[in-house]
Amino acid sequence: MVMNILSTELIKGGLMKTEFILYGLKLNEPDYLESIIHTSFNRNEIDKVKTLAIKKGYVRFRIATFNGEAPDFTDPKLINV
Repeated sequence: MVMNILSTELIKGGLMKTEFILYGLKLNEPDYLESIIHTSFNRNEIDKVKTLAIKKGYVRFRIATFNGEAPDFTDPKLINV
């Protein structure tokens, strides 16, 4: 797992920057073994890391964004039934 978050990057001018989080899953692994592969404030960097992750055996990806907001656990999109 690679984490490259600097506290000085989190806040710029008092506003939270959008952080991109790349999750990946290797072939034949169950969904619960999904890993955070990389985080960045630069979307282009995420795309480059995704290319490298494919070479390392990752086959499924998802990209999430984080703007500093607290999660809303009542959101139906977060509930898997």
